[in-house]
Amino acid sequence: MKKRFITLTAGITAIMMVASGCSGQTKETPSSTTAVQQETTETKAPETEKETTEKETESPAETSGTESTEPTLNADVPVKIWGTITEVTDRAIYVDNQSENSSTGEIVLTIDPETTRILDGKEGLPVEMDDIELGWFEAYLGPAMTMSLPPQSTPYVVIVNIEEDEKAAQYVSAAGKVEETPEGKVLTGKDKTAYTLADDVQIIPFLTKQMVTLEEIEEGRECLVWLDDDDKVEKIVLFN
Repeated sequence: MKKRFITLTAGITAIMMVASGCSGQTKETPSSTTAVQQETTETKAPETEKETTEKETESPAETSGTESTEPTLNADVPVKIWGTITEVTDRAIYVDNQSENSSTGEIVLTIDPETTRILDGKEGLPVEMDDIELGWFEAYLGPAMTMSLPPQSTPYVVIVNIEEDEKAAQYVSAAGKVEETPEGKVLTGKDKTAYTLADDVQIIPFLTKQMVTLEEIEEGRECLVWLDDDDKVEKIVLFN
């Protein structure tokens, strides 16, 4: 009887030890799972942060690439502006633009010696940078202007040294041949401005002595025109 009791007691003790061991393993499982989840979270977090940082870094670069310049008008149509010259350097003319055809206020006219004509407002003769006076100007801009501050543009023509109350020359890029109308002969520019010619209009070549006629004016031909008191063209200087 005593031996049977000891055996039963040992069996109960063994069962309790097994149960205790299982219970210990069950308690450790959540701890292991939590550690794995935490490790996974910590591993993914830097990747997400890196991707976000890369996207934020790329956006300004893409934006700045599209904002460097903006078109003004059709490349074939010069944009006329006017105002006062405030400063002249070796390669640029700083102006205060008072027209609304382009950005008002300060504009930098960058001069290209190969393509930009700087002309006297009275006779239409070339003017060197050193001889440009501060004061009134007219300029005819190219097809694009930078979005910098101040904006910059390379003009086709800049008319300078304009005296106060003087009718300065106007730059015209012809839309076609001179037309006969009931009001007289009319020269139309690509900007759609129509100029009626005086009956005794004078036409002379630019810096040459060759003979030129009104019939030589055709689409794309460039010239300067001067208006009389009746706003009719009294003189044309035809560029080669």
